[in-house]
Amino acid sequence: MKKSDFDTPQNNEPVSSFHTTREFIEALGIALVLAFLFKAFVIELYAIPTGSMGSTLMGRHKDVNCEVCGFPFQLGASREVNVEGTPNPRARNELPSVVGGTCPQCQYTMYVGSDNLAGQTYMSFNGDRIFVNKHLFSFREPSRWHVTVFRYPDTPQVNYIKRLIGLENETVMLRNGHVFVQKEGDDQFQIQRKPLRALLAMLRPVDDNDYVIPAIHELGWKTRWNGDEHWKRSADYKSFTGTGNADELSWLRFQYITATTMDWHQLIQDKLPGGNQTGTAQLVTDMVAFNTEILQYPSGHHWEVYQVETPQSGKVQLCRRNPDGLGYNWVGDLVVQGTLNVEKGGSGKVVFNLVKGGINFQCSLSFESDTTLAQFSIPEVPEFEPFSVTVPIRAGRKHNVMFCNVDEEMRLIIDGKEMDTQGRGRYDALCLDDSSLCRDRSPTAIDLEPAAIGVAGNLTVQVEHLKILRNLYYISCDASAANTVCDLIDSPFRFGFSLDYEESVKQILSKPEYWSTFGKTRRTTFRMEKDQFLMCGDNSAQSKDGRLWTSDGIPHYVDRELLIGEAVFVFWPHGLRIPGTRIALIPNFQKMRWID
Repeated sequence: MKKSDFDTPQNNEPVSSFHTTREFIEALGIALVLAFLFKAFVIELYAIPTGSMGSTLMGRHKDVNCEVCGFPFQLGASREVNVEGTPNPRARNELPSVVGGTCPQCQYTMYVGSDNLAGQTYMSFNGDRIFVNKHLFSFREPSRWHVTVFRYPDTPQVNYIKRLIGLENETVMLRNGHVFVQKEGDDQFQIQRKPLRALLAMLRPVDDNDYVIPAIHELGWKTRWNGDEHWKRSADYKSFTGTGNADELSWLRFQYITATTMDWHQLIQDKLPGGNQTGTAQLVTDMVAFNTEILQYPSGHHWEVYQVETPQSGKVQLCRRNPDGLGYNWVGDLVVQGTLNVEKGGSGKVVFNLVKGGINFQCSLSFESDTTLAQFSIPEVPEFEPFSVTVPIRAGRKHNVMFCNVDEEMRLIIDGKEMDTQGRGRYDALCLDDSSLCRDRSPTAIDLEPAAIGVAGNLTVQVEHLKILRNLYYISCDASAANTVCDLIDSPFRFGFSLDYEESVKQILSKPEYWSTFGKTRRTTFRMEKDQFLMCGDNSAQSKDGRLWTSDGIPHYVDRELLIGEAVFVFWPHGLRIPGTRIALIPNFQKMRWID
């Protein structure tokens, strides 16, 4: 491969000008005034120390652009410092450094140590600074799904931040990554759905086709999006044009093709891997890039870093992947998103399809007249009655379309606005344990093609900016759980982490037929009495929250009197570097944001 195949924007590019300095001084002055006034009356300032809420809120981290595909992601770095404020068992010069991490898009594990061959500086930035509305609970009750600041029950002088998922006087159950609630007087648990803004904040990336790597596909490595003969791919692999075939659907299908460290060892040398010639499709899991950080202690064992001589780029470095960040829970709640453009003058339909547990969930856009209808259906489940709604999609115009199958509900979002289905997209009533939509059903072979876009009739459609997202997965664990990273009761992930552990995990995740033998997933319940609330971190695999506090003799709940307020706004994400220095004090306006 040519070096240009992997050229990506460098993170923390210097910013220089008189106007930038002036803007910085003005912004700093305003921030100081606001901080004084708000702290005195309504708003308190708070810094995020750890990665338990990543990537919704950032603790100490590194910003990285993958050197292979260019995808931007973050690596947790809170263990580089003593964030608890207590004496560290290691001397200061024995604190670890983050020297590597895995791209969530292409799974390349890149080296970011200070001696990296690219000569890049990968700074570790302190966590987000946020505004917290500390008097909100004087006017209304705490709300589920809101990001909440509270005093830690065991050490009230220490503030924590998590997402509130359990309210007073209810029992919360975590099952298959979802939150279920049984209120007082009810005899059943009901799934809890996220409002749109919270849902969008909690979705996690699986694939973004804008970061496809043509060079490896020209070698013969499989692409993730592939169509039949009625679909044509653009030269840059980033967009697709489909033509209808009478009444028969022509499909563009997605497979989650993954590569191990050893696969990448060959691919960056312009070679196809010997044992994995063209890539392997696997199930989507709860992998989080933030948790893939590779730590290096000065006097400890050095992580495997490979220097590879590539034909065009010279030496490059890649690392053996961190097993803690692989993701061991299958996630069936998915979202397919893309920009859709249907040419004028035709009639037919465009179908968005998502698969979960061997069942297809569909949203069909019908272009038969001036009015476009979206029909929702579950073809294999006759008990679900299909229904249609009118949607603001017009032929000849580009529209951003998101079809979601999350929290046991089908949802459609067009150009940022959710379509009102009046609750008819919900199918939780059909998910009882003896039904075809049983919550404990295992993935099947068709879950290896979990998303697709179809076209039929006299239509030509172009799709681009394709993305696959997944729902946030709450791991069902408590202090008694032997395995806190995998929900399967009879977990297959019990091997030692040897050099071929990636290959072992790949084999398990690429063969859904194995999963029916592993047993059901755990269910954990947490009872809240009056004035008690359950808090969980968005980074479920690395959040010691209400699920695990009892292991330290602390109640699983937070008392009302310990609540401080709700997180409102990230007013100071990490700054940009002052040109020629390692000082990051230039306001990073692009990453300032409301918190959902």
